[in-house]
Amino acid sequence: MKEVLQFIEEIERLKFIPRSGWQYYGIKEPESVAEHSFLLTFLCLIVGLKLIKSGEDIDLKKLLIMSIIHEIGEVRIGDIHLIAKEYIGHESVEIAERKVAYDLLKNANLDELIEIYDEFLKGETKEAILVRACDKLELLIQAYLYKKIGYTNIDEFFNARKNIEDIEKIEILDNILREIRSLGL
Repeated sequence: MKEVLQFIEEIERLKFIPRSGWQYYGIKEPESVAEHSFLLTFLCLIVGLKLIKSGEDIDLKKLLIMSIIHEIGEVRIGDIHLIAKEYIGHESVEIAERKVAYDLLKNANLDELIEIYDEFLKGETKEAILVRACDKLELLIQAYLYKKIGYTNIDEFFNARKNIEDIEKIEILDNILREIRSLGL
C-alpha cells in the first residue's frame, strides 16, 4: 500500500498546478489541472451515458479511466500552454509527459493503465476520440464560464479551428457547443 499512498501524494499535486494557458490570457485564478480533469471526466460520464442510451457501443469504464488519467504527465512537468509548446516543441512535451505517466503508473504497480494512456495518446479508438473531443469542449465550457464573469480576451478560443474540429464530428458535443454559442459567444 506504500506505493499507492506515494502515487496519491504525487497525483494530489495536480490540485495545485494551474492551467497555464488561462494564466497566459490573464485569468487571475485559473482552474487547476485537477479541476479540469474532474470536469472533463464528468462531461465524459454524461456524454458517454447519453451515447450508450442512443445505441452507441462505448466502453464507459475505459472512457472514464482515460479522462481521469489524461493529464497525469503534468504531475512532474506542469501544464505547458500551446504557445510555450511552439517553442519547446510539441513532441518534446509529449515525450516528457509520457515518461512521467509511465514512471508514475509503474511505480504504483498500475501497468494496466499504461495501455489506456497510450490509447488516449494515439487517439484512434472511439473512447480516445471522445475524450479528446470532450477535452476541447471542456476548454470551451471553461472559456464560456470565464467570459460570463467578465474576462473578454478569450474569444479566440471559440474561433480556433483546432478547438472545434473534433467537437463538430460528434453530434452531441456539437449540440452543446451550439448551445454555448447561442448564449452570445
